[in-house]
Amino acid sequence: MSDGGATRERPTSVLVVEDDALQRRVLCKRLAASGVATVLEAEHGIEALAVLAAHPDVEVVVSDLAMPEMDGLDLLCAMATLPSKASFVPHSAMDRQLLACMELMAKERGMSFLGILEKPATVDDIQRVVRRPEPKERPSRETLVFSHDELKEGLALGQFVPYFQPKVSMKDGAIRGAEALARWVHPRYGVLPPGVFIDTMEQTGLIGSLTQIILEKSIRAARTWNDLGRSMSVSVNLSFSFLSTPGVADSITRLTRGSGLAPERLILEITENVAMADAGICLENIARLKVRGYRLSIDDFGVGYSSLQQLLRIPFDEIKIDRSFVSGVKALSRSATMLEATLGMAQCLDMVSVAEGIETREEWDFLASIGTALAQGYFVSRPISGDDLEAGLRAGTAWVPPR
Repeated sequence: MSDGGATRERPTSVLVVEDDALQRRVLCKRLAASGVATVLEAEHGIEALAVLAAHPDVEVVVSDLAMPEMDGLDLLCAMATLPSKASFVPHSAMDRQLLACMELMAKERGMSFLGILEKPATVDDIQRVVRRPEPKERPSRETLVFSHDELKEGLALGQFVPYFQPKVSMKDGAIRGAEALARWVHPRYGVLPPGVFIDTMEQTGLIGSLTQIILEKSIRAARTWNDLGRSMSVSVNLSFSFLSTPGVADSITRLTRGSGLAPERLILEITENVAMADAGICLENIARLKVRGYRLSIDDFGVGYSSLQQLLRIPFDEIKIDRSFVSGVKALSRSATMLEATLGMAQCLDMVSVAEGIETREEWDFLASIGTALAQGYFVSRPISGDDLEAGLRAGTAWVPPR
């Protein structure tokens, strides 16, 4: 499910760790050109630790990996033990798979890892990667905790609605559909993302009620889009607990028939974990929905352990490539090879390919060049309200990437 993409702000203090004097000087100048107020320097890891001790306000450390005295990997491990909360950004020409491994290692140690700068980093690269998340609103949405009764009341009052993130054709930029993403329009805190309430709803048994509401409103919205002359689908994510409920297929059928929406205009997104389940009722509901003409999408493809097995078990119509493969992808990289292989498989299986999480023009251009069918992500559009999407469609809007 593509529902992320952090807004970032420019850091005020960055430490550059690089043993090559010329490369260090060039990188420092480019950081300054990107608007960083204070740029500090270190020749290797040991010197970097001394700088961090003297300047605890450093926000980001941009470091080479292969250095004398103490290399970038040792520096990363040492930083994890410090009170400093500086984020880490590797600046290296090494294999991207190794850099991705470093990212996992950093996150396992609770460190902030903003991204990867491949040598030589341009000002545009720096502006894209070397930015810290903007300060959270107060109160922080991540710290909000709601009780079962509060969530139940919100459901009863109709405060939960779908926002829609458009999916567009990579050939002509036309909007082909949209994914429904649950939002809570809270009377005090404003529009809240699913991370605030989904886990509690799963734990307290309210997820079925939420899914039913999102389905109903999304189906009505899709009927409106098609009444406007748009051949558009709507995608709704279904959880394991929802699909394991007897009669779900019949309930969804009644909703679409009541609205007049053609079954093929509703895409039901199923994660790999759901597809792997052996629960009879879950698989029965999936099979009934497929027989009745609804389209099935395997969501977050590539992040599970048995992706290919699921393509044999369930007749999916669409494959959504997880954004972890899309982010920062470049030609000839391992991610690029895996993407091309996935697209080739999707074409052979007559499945529509969707790349989610596209955030940059470079990602768009590469994915378009290898034949990806549909695109979704912040480069296309953030999730927007149903009213805003409808207004855009009535105005004849067709999204086209900027030249």
